[in-house]
Amino acid sequence: MNKPKFVLVAHMGHDAPWLQIKTMREVKERRAHIRAYKPKHERPLRLKLLKIVNEPLPPELTKAYTAREKAYTAWMKADAAWDRAIVSREGVAFHKRVCGCAWTPKKPNILLQLATLE
Repeated sequence: MNKPKFVLVAHMGHDAPWLQIKTMREVKERRAHIRAYKPKHERPLRLKLLKIVNEPLPPELTKAYTAREKAYTAWMKADAAWDRAIVSREGVAFHKRVCGCAWTPKKPNILLQLATLE
């Protein structure tokens, strides 16, 4: 799993904290959303304030950011372990017992079963 590159972003949205940690993709999508859906008279200000912050963080924010990075790394490792476990022999057997559909790791598209049900 590749770790996305995160950036600090000011004013990503009015209903969130003023400084957020996002990917560049999320920033681009937000800018596109503003251009497409926000009232025209609001767009220039929204786009001006939504910016990547390149300044060094103050110590308290640096400490919190470092803790977030550690937690993110642990989360990614846990996700990878979960993904391996649910397709293991034991995970597949558990799925068969609790669900009973035709899903398998080699045939994960459960919608293919519709043809046999119709």
